[in-house]
Amino acid sequence: MAKIVKINEQNISAVIDLLKQDILRNVFAVYDLQHDFEHTLMYASLENGKLGGYILIYTALDFPSVILESDVNTAGKLIAYAPKDHFIIHCPLELLPPIQERFPNEKHYVENWMVARKGEARFFKSENVRKLCNLEDALKLAKLLSTQEKRPKPSAEKCYAMISKMPTYGMFENNEIVSYASSFAQLPQIWLIGGVCTHPAYRGKGYATLATSAITEEALKNSESAALFVRSDNYPAVRAYEKIGYRKVGEKLWVDVGTGMMP
Repeated sequence: MAKIVKINEQNISAVIDLLKQDILRNVFAVYDLQHDFEHTLMYASLENGKLGGYILIYTALDFPSVILESDVNTAGKLIAYAPKDHFIIHCPLELLPPIQERFPNEKHYVENWMVARKGEARFFKSENVRKLCNLEDALKLAKLLSTQEKRPKPSAEKCYAMISKMPTYGMFENNEIVSYASSFAQLPQIWLIGGVCTHPAYRGKGYATLATSAITEEALKNSESAALFVRSDNYPAVRAYEKIGYRKVGEKLWVDVGTGMMP
């Protein structure tokens, strides 16, 4: 019979080995367990040395970020370990019914799961795109992020901590950052790209393509592939990523439980 166990120092290595058997599906979990276990809480369903599913709660953000991977039956048991409210959950589409049963007021969105592979990407370059690295860059990034609707307004200190930890590229115009893209997780097999944002006044100019191209180029110099999520109905962004070489490999749900945020 499967048993749900909390991941701790005694079993973490064995669970990471199981997760690595499908690194694309489990990139968040592998990275967080290896690189930020202090802010990572995980419960896994184990039976005879096999992983039947897991729920991971990452607590270092403004709201907890939850990853749920399992079959439908196991999901109902794992959801019991989720926060009570105010969090975002990422999961396969088929897990929506058990989530709705526990959180009937949720709001969900479908995202494309896209991957670019080494040797198959096309890079677009501009002298106005560079890697962000200092406090002045962080101040400008915070200013850009303050234009996002329904998102917490990050401080320059938080932005500086982010660019110090995560490879991040910005597109500059008039000495301001008007678009940026970052990498949330870096593994030898895959980098996870995210946080792509363009100032509302500068959209439609290809700037997100340039910023995303720059971080993707670094990713594919250091790993076999790069992956990202994009809301499935965000057609301009999907087309921009396809130009670089990203191809849809599946779909995921982005579920809001009480935060009011949207992908």
